[in-house]
Amino acid sequence: MERFQKLEDLWDRGPLVLAIGFFDGFHVGHQAVLAEARRMAKARGAAAGVVTFSPHPASVLFPERPVQLLQTEEEKETMMASLGMALAVILRPTQAFLGESAEEFLRSLRAVPGLRGVVCGENFSFGAGASGGPGDIARYFAGTDTAVSVVPLAVSEAIGGRVVSSTEIRRLVQEGDMRRAGALLGRYYSLSGGVARGFRRGTDDTGYPTANLAFGRERILPADGVYAAFARIRGRRFPAVTNVGTNPTFGNDGRTVETFILDFDESIYGEAFAVEFVERLRGEIRFPSVAALAAQIGSDVQRARELLQAEALRGASSLAAGQS
Repeated sequence: MERFQKLEDLWDRGPLVLAIGFFDGFHVGHQAVLAEARRMAKARGAAAGVVTFSPHPASVLFPERPVQLLQTEEEKETMMASLGMALAVILRPTQAFLGESAEEFLRSLRAVPGLRGVVCGENFSFGAGASGGPGDIARYFAGTDTAVSVVPLAVSEAIGGRVVSSTEIRRLVQEGDMRRAGALLGRYYSLSGGVARGFRRGTDDTGYPTANLAFGRERILPADGVYAAFARIRGRRFPAVTNVGTNPTFGNDGRTVETFILDFDESIYGEAFAVEFVERLRGEIRFPSVAALAAQIGSDVQRARELLQAEALRGASSLAAGQS
């Protein structure tokens, strides 16, 4: 997937259909928008791409209250490529840009010579004070060679038939409800980063060596607690137990994400690493001794192993059903 930072970079790219939005998390609603962009692009003999923004516009307007996100910019790029996008324009919003009128933004879109289609979600807004919406896009391009498609908002029975949104997923993640967050995302919620040097307490004290994930500070973390998870490392996937929080038995100063990878004993310090959260097993507990903590971790590992084995079988069954 090609990456650009200005709409002007697209002027010699040929016929294009562009999906527009912030797309934090690329949940099932966002995926429907990109699927419509792919469909329209195929029908109009064009390439499908995305116009998105980084950082979040609200973080630019209100820097004292930065928005915590479901994905890093790098994770968004990987997701866009996996969803079949040929290119992405990642605009860097400034106070001046966010103060422009909705019509100014539409003029900059229309200036792209090869633009053959624009796709957005039903709740997409743009321009100063979020004054522009899908209806404005449709009216602006009416009578031109640029088609406009507005994708209805997705709803999910996992949240009682309510609208799927990044805001709702952030709330579920912060509550530790990884099952429902995953249902809205269409995949497990994950964190990725490098393996950082930790306290070595897992190795030296409890007998359960952990990989300490160096995650982006702009990321939403699940509620403090212990999770059954999958670890992705070196192109492979392993069952794991992940602790999120301050590890109160030892009294850490900050929150960490520490993962014990089952049936794995290789050195991975400094390597790329990701954790997929499947289900919260329990909250964080201050134990009276390291021995008591180690005993509880043993129980957590056994419970996680059973849960993840069942999870893997469900995934294999779903795959087989889809191929039959």
